[in-house]
Amino acid sequence: MTNINFKNSLLALVLMAFFTGCNDQFLVDKGDFSGFNEEIYNDVQTAQAKVDYLYYLCLPAATAGSSDTYSKSTEEFPGSTTYNQLTEKTSNDIDDEFFKTQTGGPYAFIRECNIFLDNIDKGTLTEVQKTTMKGEIYFWRAWNYFNLVRTYGGVPIILTAQDAIVGNGDPTETGLAVQRSSTADCMKLITDDLDKAIALLPGRWADSNWGRITSGAASALKGRALLTYASPLFNRSMDVTRWQAAYDANKAARDLLVTNGFGLVSSTTLRAKDWEKMFVTIKSTEAVMTVLNNTVTTDSYKKNNGWENSARPKEIQGGGGYAATAEMLDLFPMADGKRPGISTTYPYDPLKFYKNRDPRFYRTFAFNGCIWPYAANTTYPVWSYQWFKDQAAVTAATTKEGSGFAEYAGHVNSGIYLRKRTDPAAGYTDVDKFARSASPFIEIRFAEVLLNLAESAVGIGKLGLADEGYQGLIALRARVGIPAGTDGYYGVPSGLDKYGLFREILYERQIEFAYEGKRFQDMRRWMLWNDDAADQNTTCAQLGVAPMNGARRHGIILAVKPTVYASTSSGLANDIFNPLSAKYNSAKVTRISNGVTIAINPDDADATFAAQITKLDLFYDTNLTRVTTDFIDPTTTPTFITTFRSKYYLIGIKQSVLKQSPYLFQTKGWDDYYGVNGTFDPLK
Repeated sequence: MTNINFKNSLLALVLMAFFTGCNDQFLVDKGDFSGFNEEIYNDVQTAQAKVDYLYYLCLPAATAGSSDTYSKSTEEFPGSTTYNQLTEKTSNDIDDEFFKTQTGGPYAFIRECNIFLDNIDKGTLTEVQKTTMKGEIYFWRAWNYFNLVRTYGGVPIILTAQDAIVGNGDPTETGLAVQRSSTADCMKLITDDLDKAIALLPGRWADSNWGRITSGAASALKGRALLTYASPLFNRSMDVTRWQAAYDANKAARDLLVTNGFGLVSSTTLRAKDWEKMFVTIKSTEAVMTVLNNTVTTDSYKKNNGWENSARPKEIQGGGGYAATAEMLDLFPMADGKRPGISTTYPYDPLKFYKNRDPRFYRTFAFNGCIWPYAANTTYPVWSYQWFKDQAAVTAATTKEGSGFAEYAGHVNSGIYLRKRTDPAAGYTDVDKFARSASPFIEIRFAEVLLNLAESAVGIGKLGLADEGYQGLIALRARVGIPAGTDGYYGVPSGLDKYGLFREILYERQIEFAYEGKRFQDMRRWMLWNDDAADQNTTCAQLGVAPMNGARRHGIILAVKPTVYASTSSGLANDIFNPLSAKYNSAKVTRISNGVTIAINPDDADATFAAQITKLDLFYDTNLTRVTTDFIDPTTTPTFITTFRSKYYLIGIKQSVLKQSPYLFQTKGWDDYYGVNGTFDPLK
């Protein structure tokens, strides 16, 4: 929860629900606290409890960005999902993001918002007492509608809590059967609600209420929503008036946030050290919308962030780790900000992929021969090489795993771990492992506001170096230590046209927001899985990027050269590079040099880091070869390749939902309840 008062008020609401359910006399004596009776709004604490309950329902999960359906449909994680599998999804088996459950879906949450707004003015609270609470509820209603609209297009607009008793509960009764509104009308509702929230909410809360929605957060969500509406998904003709609206909203959000003390984290020369700490700092200047957690493990207030445990290797009794793909590892810029293969200052070596990379690289990945600290071991090194019985086995590793592992307690299926959003000072106990994590999840960062503004600026033709398009990119790169270069562009190509600059902004988003749960929505709004002229979609060609359809994700094995060491056995006892092994061979180039581990530590001073790189280079060059593996994506017949269909960009309503509400128009390209192709156009 966001703070102690927040948790106590939520507990109060839970206790009220308990008493109203177990003691009928309580309803007579104290009134109906379900939310329909205005008496609940005669008291600040009970009304605030209702608001806090909406936070509890609507805040995104702190594990967003993990290997879920959305992230596995992008370059970030492998796997077959709803959106990329070979078998075409129909309205009978598509995911239900529309209804979900009676109490656990977007319309259930919208209903809770409407109950509050229907009744708050019936109580005796003063306008001052009601103001911020109304603002928070308008935000959450807009939040839920926006998540629906970017998935389906237009949806039914319901602005008051429906009474299911009307018509004896018949869902087709006129008062209940609300048809889908146009996408344009839904966007107007979202922006209207957010305008109300902006007007009613404070620009900054006191520290005791850190984590509550501010006017800046509402303004940032408005900017995100209007950027989505301006993007090719909804704006196939690239209507500049939509880009102008997005630009105005994001500029207002940036200015409002700056006025209230928000901004990018400070720059550092130590390879984005402050950038890394931002993700585990409860109160960061970059945290525009934050999901807070705690270290409590024993009572109803428990709200631990499971990311830390999931990301840590089994070697140190973590959950096993997230495996990063080769596509993501090879994607990150070089130290001068230019793409691998483009930079002439820093040639890219796929084996020694760790050399001369964007500083964020060292805070996003953990890999063979790097330090990945936690509280109990600030110099913990990752060793993820594998050994094989002969060269034929190394070659075969492209399609199946080998047998010898330097990760003795378990490994990820790519030799690269995801380090991002883990805490360098993470607590650890033998009982709780890494489970007691209070690290926040930042749903909206100031960096996103800058890139939303940058993209919107490009949409209205602001393409100069001094304009927000370039300046947004430059601000993000400068604060992590990428040099300006002789041209002052920080590695971004100069003189780009509109689609070229769009491409670079999307690339920067892919790096900056990697594994934060943002990539799927960026790919959706720019339709990056395919080009389909029949669907007015040629954005990949316009941007000059390869569509993702037809691709597979790959892993990386750092294989010991059989000429250096060959074995069929795994484990510590068979590791010749580890001084703790019975087979340790000091005549080899091993993990120890003059009694000191050769692993690199991005926290160390530049000169020390450079010396560590040189030693690690020797280990890699002497002992290892890179094997790019094909088995992390499904290997069953027929061969899996990413197969995203055009109709998935705006999905249809699931048949089970239409069964309950058969009057709803189905989205074009999807069968309705009667098996007929839908007629609802989500682009209107």
